[in-house]
Amino acid sequence: MAFHTPYRPLDVTVPFPELIPWARTGTRLHPRPGAPTAGESSVGGPLLWPAGEAWPGCAEHERVYGMSPERVRRHRRILREVRQRPRTADGQPAYTAEEQVELDELTRAEGRPDRRDGGPLPLLALAQLYVRDVPDLAPFAPPGTDLLQVLWCPFSEHEDGPFAHRCPYTRLFWRRAADVTEPLAVMPEPGVVGREYYVPEPCVLHPEQVTEYPYADYLPAGLVARIDAWEDELIVRMGDLAPGYQYDLSLAPGWKAGGWESWHKTDLVRVFCDVCGTEMRVLLTIDTYEKNRPDCSWEPFDLPFDLPFDRLNGATGIKVGRDGEYRAFVCPTDPAHPHRMRLQ
Repeated sequence: MAFHTPYRPLDVTVPFPELIPWARTGTRLHPRPGAPTAGESSVGGPLLWPAGEAWPGCAEHERVYGMSPERVRRHRRILREVRQRPRTADGQPAYTAEEQVELDELTRAEGRPDRRDGGPLPLLALAQLYVRDVPDLAPFAPPGTDLLQVLWCPFSEHEDGPFAHRCPYTRLFWRRAADVTEPLAVMPEPGVVGREYYVPEPCVLHPEQVTEYPYADYLPAGLVARIDAWEDELIVRMGDLAPGYQYDLSLAPGWKAGGWESWHKTDLVRVFCDVCGTEMRVLLTIDTYEKNRPDCSWEPFDLPFDLPFDRLNGATGIKVGRDGEYRAFVCPTDPAHPHRMRLQ
């Protein structure tokens, strides 16, 4: 397992040993652009999907305007090529005339130039994770399964149900990889997507297990007060270099499996199973960035290739809400119970 995360600035369980029982491991996925195969864990790569199994779809978008995935990928290719060229004398990106025409077309159409008229919209393959690569999936995997596949509808407008909010409708599939003896050769793809940033870039993963501690609202009030006072003392002694519990010592940003989840935009919202009422656990975090602030102490280092800053922060091409996180919660009592999604 590659190592990408710097050591924590300090061990928070030394001043606060009460945190030890709250510790959970999470697996940071560190997606990076690549060419994954169906036999690998990936974001935006091909799924190991049985050829005889129906591909899931969403029936709420039979007649919609959007952008074709091919057009999304062409747009991104143009931007990548332009970044590699020297800028013009006045510091502007050096687009060719043909590229400018294409980009102007998308701008005039507000990024939604294509129309779909038809039946259910095929879901987009978002990610697949093998338990062998992502150890923190193991406690959630139904018996006999070793592969999690995640698909979503590339539109955020859904009328009702658990996905009636501003993020895509999402499906989780667990399966035993060895059972897929005849994999699907070509994955179905929707004719249009609602937003460019719902189309994932093919990324290989570099899983790394880290230890996390809960968002402060989960903790007893007395312990939180002591942590707050301790942080104030550190600021007096260390100034801007002082590490904070929330952003440096407890929760890793970025795509990850397991661990704890942040509630920094809404404060804590406990998520309960609709079937049995059990409090649910976060299975997967889909994040826009791998950094939660410019001086983030979780920023990965020792990268396997030279990656510009903007691509490091958005290697998957996915943007969630207002540069936020989208989390899948599952029932720890019964993995067959429906999962729930929460935006942050």
